[in-house]
Amino acid sequence: MLSVEEAQARVLAEVAAGPAESVALAEAQGRVLREEVRASHDLPPADNSAMDGYAVRAEDIAAVPVRLPVTGDIPAGHPSATALAPGTAMRIMTGAFVPVGADTVVQVELTDGGMGGMEEVTISRALARGANIRHRGEDVREGAVVLRPGVRIGAPELAMLAAMHRTRVAVARRPVVAILSTGDELIDAGDAPAAGKIVNTNAWLLSALVSEAGAIPHPLGIVRDTKEATVAALRTALESDFVITSGGVSVGAYDFVKEALEELGAETKFWRVAMKPGKPVVLSRYEDRLIFGLPGNPVSCFVSFHLFVAPALRAVMGEERTIPKVRMKVTAPLKSAGDRRVYVRVQVTAVDGVLVARPLATQGSGSLSSMIDANGLAIVEEGVRVVEAGEEADVLLLGGL
Repeated sequence: MLSVEEAQARVLAEVAAGPAESVALAEAQGRVLREEVRASHDLPPADNSAMDGYAVRAEDIAAVPVRLPVTGDIPAGHPSATALAPGTAMRIMTGAFVPVGADTVVQVELTDGGMGGMEEVTISRALARGANIRHRGEDVREGAVVLRPGVRIGAPELAMLAAMHRTRVAVARRPVVAILSTGDELIDAGDAPAAGKIVNTNAWLLSALVSEAGAIPHPLGIVRDTKEATVAALRTALESDFVITSGGVSVGAYDFVKEALEELGAETKFWRVAMKPGKPVVLSRYEDRLIFGLPGNPVSCFVSFHLFVAPALRAVMGEERTIPKVRMKVTAPLKSAGDRRVYVRVQVTAVDGVLVARPLATQGSGSLSSMIDANGLAIVEEGVRVVEAGEEADVLLLGGL
């Protein structure tokens, strides 16, 4: 069996960054950026006030209190047409451009607010030159790289693109992922319960995981346990960019996925990985398509997706992000037979400012409930039978705390 790292390397060796497409800014959220974005101008574009107050010259307020005539009013969005004369002040609002001749803004709290009349203001404290002014280009200089390819576009990235007057942006095309669930025991969620039948939860699980990874899920339903049905379903699925099957990849009498792939002419890149849960994972290639055969147990499917499928989807979109791995203490023992690496579902929380991992009570590979609170996978390495409570383990972070 391959190690997890060897299997991951083989997956990534089969994937190259796919094409980009131009989308409107309103459609860019959650997409992976595929171009370098440089600043088209300084940000801010001019010196502007960080406070509501009065624009002055620092030398005119060196000796306080001082009373200055107010010669103008500068709302945000309406630059002053005249320069500030020595020995005077102009009332200015937050965000308004600082007038020529001014080098300091005195916040209104340090004045009488023009209480003696709008024509004059008394300033009660001296300030250093440049106080309360956001200077031109102090955030971004024209020509500087503000966003690099490979980042997922979120709220801050959208704001920066808008600040650069971008209305369109180049992003990765979202790959379409066909999803097949194999098994005569499967029924759809809307079907009536029946003896020996279980709901096809993996289709919903995998569709959600594919969406979270930024790709487009294309569930194709249930495949019955015959070789002919499996071949036909795979042939249809191969019209998509990627294919994920769940179930049918072990050594049972009704496991036909590997056999069907071989009949179609797909090349098996690996089968079985030294890990628990999720050992019987298949990676196959058919022309320019990758097929991931994942185990049928939901947790095995969940873990295998995060370790192998998600990295492939990120790579084809050119995304730089990887799963964070953090070393932290566990609150209860992590147990293993020691024959292969084990991934234990844990809930990562902050206790007194320190991250800790709490193993979930149920660890069976068919336990749907064990995935609900799991935001991490604690790793017990091959050859290790127990990580005691209070000891540290590496934990892959799958979600927020």
